[in-house]
Amino acid sequence: MSLKMKWIIAVILIVLLLVVGWFLGTRLTVKKYEVSSAKIDQEIKIVQLSDLHFSEFGNKNEKLVDKVVALQPDVITITGDLFDRQGDSVPKELIEKLTKIAPVYYSPGNHEYDVKGAYESDYKPFLEKMGVVNLEDKTATIDVNGQKFQMSGLRSSAKLDYDYPYYKEGLAEIKSQQDSAYYQVLLSHMPDYFELYVENGFDLTLSGHTHGGIVRIPYTNIGAIAPGPQRVILPDYVYGKHTKDGKTMIISAGLGAGSFNQKAFPRLGNPYEIVAVTIKPETK
Repeated sequence: MSLKMKWIIAVILIVLLLVVGWFLGTRLTVKKYEVSSAKIDQEIKIVQLSDLHFSEFGNKNEKLVDKVVALQPDVITITGDLFDRQGDSVPKELIEKLTKIAPVYYSPGNHEYDVKGAYESDYKPFLEKMGVVNLEDKTATIDVNGQKFQMSGLRSSAKLDYDYPYYKEGLAEIKSQQDSAYYQVLLSHMPDYFELYVENGFDLTLSGHTHGGIVRIPYTNIGAIAPGPQRVILPDYVYGKHTKDGKTMIISAGLGAGSFNQKAFPRLGNPYEIVAVTIKPETK
């Protein structure tokens, strides 16, 4: 085989990989996980949405809403970047629909704080009006058909270079509100500090922010990049399920970034994602 022919084949393969990767990155998918605990006697079904960034799936997000309805969640969680500079009409319309499906619990991301003053003056009052529980360095005790557990949320920041002291302050506030007898769920937009979440006893952490690594090897947890503290190529905490010392963190690939109207780098091999987590009693 001539060198020219080898180059032609190589170019064709690269183009095919890019086409397949782009196609995978345009789909809206549901990723299901199961975790178990001795603290749980009855199943709890949680749907996690993250990093909307003004995205719409179908007319007025009807495809997204239909998929959430089909999952029959006991609780819906939103792990940040629901709002950003592109506007608030899409996220507000989505919230109005989600609150009719199940109780909604929310923890802010960096982009909420990136819109000067809007988070405090507009977004927070709107969420409260709609009945969304804003877990900003707070803990809520939740009852699902008699099964009680606790869910907490960490605040975030528009700056992406903050480190442990920032989180330790928020976690200390949360710890003062907790009862360790309950199963503990943490909503934290940033997945970077999984070890810190484990040290603080959270059984399950739901996170986002990384957008699945933007470019990801399909059907793996390997993503190329992550904004924020993980300023490395192929970061450790970019997507999927991670475990340490019996604790779990699930990082959603999220619902935004990569669309043409966002003027962002296209997602490759990295579908938009709804996360569905079932917490089950531990098998004896």
